Amino acid sequence: MRLPRRTPISLILMVSSGLWLNAALAESAPAKPQYCPARTAELNERDKEIAKVAWQYFENNIQPDTGLVNAVDNYPSTTMWDVGSTLAAFIAAEKLGFIPRDRFDRMTGHLLDTLQHLDLFNGEAPNKVYNTKTAQKVDYRNTPSAHGIGVSTLDLGRLVSWLNILSCLHPQHQDKAQQVLESWNFCRLMEHDQMYGLTFKDESGTVEVQQEGRLGYEQYAGKAFQRLGFGMNLSARYHNQYATTTEVSGMELLVDSRDASTLGAHNYVVSESYAMDALEHGLNDENKPLLDNIYKIQQRRWEQSGKVTAISEDNLDRKPYFVYNTIFSDDMPWAAITDKGEDMSEMRSLSVKAAFSMAYLFPEREYSKVLREAVKDARSPKGGWYSGIYEDPAKGFNKAVTANTNGVILSVFLHKLYGALNQQCDNCGKGAKLGEDFLQRNKDKQQCLGKLKTASPY
Repeated sequence: MRLPRRTPISLILMVSSGLWLNAALAESAPAKPQYCPARTAELNERDKEIAKVAWQYFENNIQPDTGLVNAVDNYPSTTMWDVGSTLAAFIAAEKLGFIPRDRFDRMTGHLLDTLQHLDLFNGEAPNKVYNTKTAQKVDYRNTPSAHGIGVSTLDLGRLVSWLNILSCLHPQHQDKAQQVLESWNFCRLMEHDQMYGLTFKDESGTVEVQQEGRLGYEQYAGKAFQRLGFGMNLSARYHNQYATTTEVSGMELLVDSRDASTLGAHNYVVSESYAMDALEHGLNDENKPLLDNIYKIQQRRWEQSGKVTAISEDNLDRKPYFVYNTIFSDDMPWAAITDKGEDMSEMRSLSVKAAFSMAYLFPEREYSKVLREAVKDARSPKGGWYSGIYEDPAKGFNKAVTANTNGVILSVFLHKLYGALNQQCDNCGKGAKLGEDFLQRNKDKQQCLGKLKTASPY
């Protein structure tokens, strides 16, 4: 959206022969600058206070040698998903006035330099996990790993989304953002209009390629890669051949029909992916009714059970340390499970990031007031918002504090300022770019596969 152009003030004087224009004054009056994307709203004091709590997490956890931020408070490890959340937080902090432009440029430049020089998995793309102090490849225990453990293309999608927004809002960083993207090899990551991840299988060096993404997160990440020029006609659409419907709390819900028991990947219907799609990519005729149903189904559960409901995947402050609290998963409504499908119903919680996201996407609804009130005290005294509040009153707050929770909350307020930034940037003709030659090479399988250490893609 463009701000209206202000016509330069003209001095009109009456003379005996009529009107005349003082051209000198007209030429000297500066035209009002036009901005695209333009701000569409401002924050109130409550918004700013919520956002400042979230920003303090990043102040507490940034690593001076790499510019990376810990994914979990005081634990020096991160994923590319969390790097995307970090970039969202940096951008929001500058736009909300928490940090000056020169500091933002230094922090962002440092982060991009680190990303550009990462030791990639198999020479192809970022490893799933890195040590934030050293930028070394590690495993999920944060133990150094010479070969790494694989590539999550889904995680890369979140980083790509925010590299696009960065390039749009801060074109001074666009060249570095492009260099980061072009340091990756997308050859095996994009195929058949879908995303594929890589997994290190054994010491012989075997790399397994597996289709990645299920309904919800798949569309969020697929749209980011689509903006780079990759064909994502399956992954970027919700109503694709894998979509079907079920009923939860008396309402229709779109779900993924792919079977976890045969494919080894669960489909988690949660608030987060639909909220982030709306916050970053925007609403359209396809996802708007889906998001509306995600909201209403959770409101319905509150009305029926009295339990305030806004659920998502979240870190925990106790074993097993990560749980998918879902609206629907593995043919079960309101399942709370681990990534292996183990039942964790006793760990079900109200997600702080989901509550804020839903409340601000639907600000005028009465249930949004319930959500805001329910989570208003779920903040760490050191700074940052807790991940959630357990439904079991005896457990209290879920005191895990993470980059993702606080990055999503900051992006909520960036959305309030600008609307959906990827959508706005498209309208402005701005964003991250890939060179035509680079894009073509990565689409030419015969050419790009020959350059890989492990050539066979399947």
